[in-house]
Amino acid sequence: MRMHAPLLPLAVAMMIGIALSQWFNNWVMLLAGLVIVLIFSSLLRHHPRWQTAAIAICTLLIGMLLGSRRQQQLSVEWPQEKADVDFVVISETKTGEKTVSFDAITANGQHKLRCHIRRDSDSERIEIGQGLRVHTYINKVHEWKHGTSNYKQYMQCHGFTGELYAHPNQWQWQTVSLKELSITDRLRLRFLIWRHQLLKHFQQQGIDDDAYGIIVAMTLGEKTTLSKELKDTYSQVGASHILALSGLHLMIIYSIITLVIGWHRYRIATQTITVLAIWAFALLTGLSSSVVRSAFMISIYALLSLGYRERMSVNTLAFVAIVLLIINPLSIYDLGFQLSFLSVLGILLIHPLINNMIKAHIQQQHRWLSSAWGLVTVSIAAQMSIAPLVAYHFGRFSTWFLLSNFIVIPIAWLILNIALLCMLFSWWSWAFSGLTMILAWLATAMNHTLGWVAAMPMSSIEGISLSVVQVYLIYILIACSYVAISLRFPAARRSG
Repeated sequence: MRMHAPLLPLAVAMMIGIALSQWFNNWVMLLAGLVIVLIFSSLLRHHPRWQTAAIAICTLLIGMLLGSRRQQQLSVEWPQEKADVDFVVISETKTGEKTVSFDAITANGQHKLRCHIRRDSDSERIEIGQGLRVHTYINKVHEWKHGTSNYKQYMQCHGFTGELYAHPNQWQWQTVSLKELSITDRLRLRFLIWRHQLLKHFQQQGIDDDAYGIIVAMTLGEKTTLSKELKDTYSQVGASHILALSGLHLMIIYSIITLVIGWHRYRIATQTITVLAIWAFALLTGLSSSVVRSAFMISIYALLSLGYRERMSVNTLAFVAIVLLIINPLSIYDLGFQLSFLSVLGILLIHPLINNMIKAHIQQQHRWLSSAWGLVTVSIAAQMSIAPLVAYHFGRFSTWFLLSNFIVIPIAWLILNIALLCMLFSWWSWAFSGLTMILAWLATAMNHTLGWVAAMPMSSIEGISLSVVQVYLIYILIACSYVAISLRFPAARRSG
């Protein structure tokens, strides 16, 4: 079997290199090794297989260099005494029992901090986009592990360089200039302020808390308002992916925009407007790793469609992975990044094998069957690819994931359609209120239906305990099964 995805081994080699950079980060030796292997690979042009292996080693060394550089950037030695820090709030605040927590970026744009301010009437008024001056200690991100969770690793892959805790007398409001921030940071902040206004509009409609949590999670990427019970219900039935903005949401938005402005005579203009709209939505939702990955994929898809090559491939996915890892090498430790790429990889590889179990001519004759069967095969392919990782981190396997997808995907399509209308008519209070009521009804219906699925017998298998080695072995077994089936039924495989 031959798969036309030459970038996939390079992406894997880069990921391995980044992972190894934790234990070996000697820049001089890595650069020397890279130069030696590059020279050696140039001498192997008459031996393509050996040259390919040398290129893979070069990519691994590049991954180690990227990982080492990123770790050095995040390893900041903060002063041992209290210091004055000016920063801008760049996230929604989370009000706890004793503190108000949020993310911030320093006025010079060099450091991203996790801030905890003692809760009082003033700190409860802190909002995104505001400037603050704090006089306190700044600490390195602390080590903390619980089960499979690694707090320091999580903070590093999201770009945090420190944490601070401040009492009421240690901070004050401050006008902070944004001139030293990068264009990307300033643009992102402007969109997040707009998102904050939209969140306020939704809050003012007086809808149910659970419905509100679902609406803003699915449409604006704000998950802090979701209750633990609701998140557990969605996880139990295998529908957590609907709460985390990803490729599913962006593809729905892509199809909606394409349908509205689908001027077939002006494909370049149509695709340009669509891609700009997708990236605007990505900025509005905070540029999470899964959204950025999906936006890149859709951008490439739009580019391919201009040449009438409307297909995605494993090679395209690998290219996106390489680009994102160059931008942020430590994103390989982000669970969202891992689940996002594994699910798309599973859909690209496993879905064609299962889908062709029903012959193409039969699916062409019965469009309803093709749509239903396509949803089944895509769901199975995605679930197979992420199930070991989900079981490792959360200790469960959702047995009713197919039923859940048949419920949540159509409702998600409706919610995103109406949410786009809400954004367009946010200035018209009457229209916004009416559309929000429809959103609340849909979200409540979905919550109740999934609650009913969660109450069904054996809705999930709980208490699964897997080691890292067992997870790798399961994925090796899945890969071997894929190769065996592809060799046995070559017509069922669509090349990547």
